[in-house]
Amino acid sequence: MKTKSKFLTIALLLFTMISFGQKKQDVSVLYVGFDPKTPIPEELLGGLGIASMTPERFKDDYKTRFPEFKSYLETYFRKVKTVDARVYKVEMSAHFDVTIFDQAIKPWKPQVREMVDGKMNFEPAKYLTEDFDHATIFIGHTAPLMGQSIGSKLDWLCLCLDADAHHIKTEHPIFKGPFPVELTLKKKATPEGIFLYPSGKDVPKEIPMWRVQKEGYLEGKGYRVGMVSRGDGFLDSPDAEYISSGVNTKDVGAVAIGRHGNFFMWGFSGSPDYMTDEAKQVFANAVVYMKQFKGKKPIARKYNDRISTKDRIDLIVGSLTDDSYSNYKVYIEKNNEKSAKYFSDLKSKKQNGETLTDSEEQMLQVTPKPMGIPSKEEFFQQVSGSFFEPKYENNIQELIDYLEANRKYMYSDPDGFHSLKIDEDLKKIGVGNDSLDFFEVIIPLLKDAEKMEIAKRVLLRYTGMEKSHKEWRKWYKTNNDKLFFTESGGYKWMINNR
Repeated sequence: MKTKSKFLTIALLLFTMISFGQKKQDVSVLYVGFDPKTPIPEELLGGLGIASMTPERFKDDYKTRFPEFKSYLETYFRKVKTVDARVYKVEMSAHFDVTIFDQAIKPWKPQVREMVDGKMNFEPAKYLTEDFDHATIFIGHTAPLMGQSIGSKLDWLCLCLDADAHHIKTEHPIFKGPFPVELTLKKKATPEGIFLYPSGKDVPKEIPMWRVQKEGYLEGKGYRVGMVSRGDGFLDSPDAEYISSGVNTKDVGAVAIGRHGNFFMWGFSGSPDYMTDEAKQVFANAVVYMKQFKGKKPIARKYNDRISTKDRIDLIVGSLTDDSYSNYKVYIEKNNEKSAKYFSDLKSKKQNGETLTDSEEQMLQVTPKPMGIPSKEEFFQQVSGSFFEPKYENNIQELIDYLEANRKYMYSDPDGFHSLKIDEDLKKIGVGNDSLDFFEVIIPLLKDAEKMEIAKRVLLRYTGMEKSHKEWRKWYKTNNDKLFFTESGGYKWMINNR
């Protein structure tokens, strides 16, 4: 009966496409997922491959997801091949316009996590190589998992994306064609987490949203969770595009749909049978859109997903207000109430003889403790981190003035862990590192005997190059209209040669 229904659905979709003048696009697509013909390895049920689904839902999803994607893609594209992620080889992608990773492939180098001289040495597993230039779409958790080691900006901010998109760049090509799209936007309550960030200050209590999938994980039925990437520094290089955010627990700029080089992230988790009809059209358009990026690798690489950008200064300054503290208090109080109610409901279900999932049974073993609410002074100290000093305790405005005055001199070490510091060399010179004034001021100093060394030092720090005064003048004259500064890419000036 289910098979008959499935064929009727496909037939209806094909009829609709023909009726609206749609035709299959001449794009070859390779889909990489878990083929249900291969039994589920037991270790997979506890890993990232299930994207926080309950094991029960994953077992059902495992049977249908692969064939659903195959049927769906074949209605839109002339050439479609599916392959199990566990047998995928990189060479396969060379024969297709676009590769879709719905599950992570086997890493060619395992993760490294070891203590060296008292410090934790961590290296992410390597799935792809830096010369991988095939047009790629990552679905959900595969984006950061497979892209981190090669410097993708599609990093892991939060596995917490639900079913709706918001703050959408509706003018983007994926919403225009070749398959027709009419987005249905409905006003819904703004996710509470947005108001915890200064960027959410002017966001209304209700915002237009677009339903991407029919079920989200917040419904509590154990469905697959989607992924959002960091918006901080995402657009500081010309090889990246923000397209949409979505309902999640982070700030309004968290990236749910976006591109970096030849990599595209569709952070939403639904397989085609869980996508809305509009989302099916948009996803298909994204496949067509990505075809043009074959061979166009990222220019700026973000190897450290914990690097701090100067957005952190804006976050701190924006958080040092009474309103921010009040919003934080309300958020903690609501979370404590929700946690207590959830635990109480689970106990009632258990007492009434209802069947609980394994995860619910585990949660009942731990009595939840309410989160403590800090004083306003403690809150300000927490959000300021290492920038807070005792002298600011009764003069927060002095701290704000200090941060704003020194923002342009700040940078993070390439391997910095959520840390920023002031470049004292630049502060002495009086020029920031992120505008072209940097070169206009620094290059002439190479002729100043007293300042030559400091000029060489900062040029090397922010470009990775050493040149003579004459060579720098020629280099800057040749490239100044193509230069850009990337914070997320390691606080470097780079050249856009595209």
